[in-house]
Amino acid sequence: MARTRIKLISGYEADIEDLVNDFIEDPKNKVKKVNAVDFYLFGVYDDITACINYELDK
Repeated sequence: MARTRIKLISGYEADIEDLVNDFIEDPKNKVKKVNAVDFYLFGVYDDITACINYELDK
């Protein structure tokens, strides 16, 4: 059975793609497989939250 985790990352719309990619590529986070990435836009200030559903590597 795979161990799955959820990570929330908040930032501005222009920066969120880089923040998500940096999290996934960082070896200390032990991301084995990304199952889903959902984005939620809040307010009028381009605040966006990414919800990353991923499996942990051993």
